[in-house]
Amino acid sequence: MRQAETESLLLNQAIPVFEEWLSMRGMSGETMRGYLVDINQFNRWMTSKSNSPVFVDEITARHVEEFVSYLANERGCKPRTVNRKINALSTFFQCMKKKKILSENPLEDFERVKVPDSERIYLNREEVEAIIQAIDHPVLHYFAMTMAYTGLRVSECINLTLHDVNLEDGYIQVINGKGGKNRTVPMSDRLKSKLQEYLKFHRPKTDSLFFFALKKTGTVSDQYVNRVLKEACKKAGITKHVTSHILRHSFASYLVKKDTHVAVIQRLLGHASVKTTSVYLHVHPNDLKEAVNQIDF
Repeated sequence: MRQAETESLLLNQAIPVFEEWLSMRGMSGETMRGYLVDINQFNRWMTSKSNSPVFVDEITARHVEEFVSYLANERGCKPRTVNRKINALSTFFQCMKKKKILSENPLEDFERVKVPDSERIYLNREEVEAIIQAIDHPVLHYFAMTMAYTGLRVSECINLTLHDVNLEDGYIQVINGKGGKNRTVPMSDRLKSKLQEYLKFHRPKTDSLFFFALKKTGTVSDQYVNRVLKEACKKAGITKHVTSHILRHSFASYLVKKDTHVAVIQRLLGHASVKTTSVYLHVHPNDLKEAVNQIDF
């Protein structure tokens, strides 16, 4: 039953409201597209299930549970994909609550799907170096190196301008990262030297202000980055399914292995919460054995 104190709205009418709300919050175009794809998929599923348009305030957690079951059992979606869609729906309902279209967010305490440890792929130091060396394209070679040595998201690396990379003082300024936040990421001496090399010898002559620019387009696309990484893995003999995000994941995992404090990793990655960063805390059985061997009461 629809509640009198809230505004009744069909789900397909609420999606443009959600899009505008995301835009006003300064969310990146890539993140917005992902959220809208997931919400539109849910809308199609709900409409098909009900055989009619659905009001937002008729949707319950039970509907989302059935949607999750559909994704996992009929669509074969992996846990991470399912959780991404749950997060998109939760953000959508949060918007609806703030807009007074709903009095409560039905997904306030909705549990996420457990992600098997085996699904979290990361690369060791040798694998990262092998992939970078296998990338022949000069711009993409330095692009991958920058992601691996800074932990930047692929969208953040793509959007870097010449003004954002301060080679004199050795830091990168990320402007309007995820959640509209800015952060400063220091460069290692090696990366600083390599990016100076890139600007001097390898960046094509172009009017583009983007730091990583192709001669033809003046920019780089995430699809092209992932295709180049796939080709580099094949060339380097690495069988893991590597995407641009795996470079960021490997950056964090390597710092964990070097006993870097999780709060420092959180700041470098631009995570809003240490809880998000904790997914990178891979624990090897040898680490557990080494830990108990230190006990000497």
